[in-house]
Amino acid sequence: MKKYKFDDEDKSIQPVPVIITEGKYEGVKIQYGRIAFDENDGKMELNFDYNLMANPGGHKEDQEFVNALGQTLVHVLEEEMEELGEDFLRETEEVEIEEVDENS
Repeated sequence: MKKYKFDDEDKSIQPVPVIITEGKYEGVKIQYGRIAFDENDGKMELNFDYNLMANPGGHKEDQEFVNALGQTLVHVLEEEMEELGEDFLRETEEVEIEEVDENS
């Protein structure tokens, strides 16, 4: 069962914020930014930036809090991978590349 929901009412806010819907951090609203998987001492780590948009419980942004945000992010990524299947990492935008004349 999901313990979060997307707050996609305001389509102008990108990326779409996530609201935690259960547990100690219920009501916390975050917007994830940069996400990276880094190797450290042979272990894979998930590193991410976030924007705390609402914190109704006034929780400290300590390691426990950040770990909870990370667990929520993992669930979001798992859900997206299930929905998109193989295309999860292949979604790209087309970019026009302008050729440069090196003789100019």
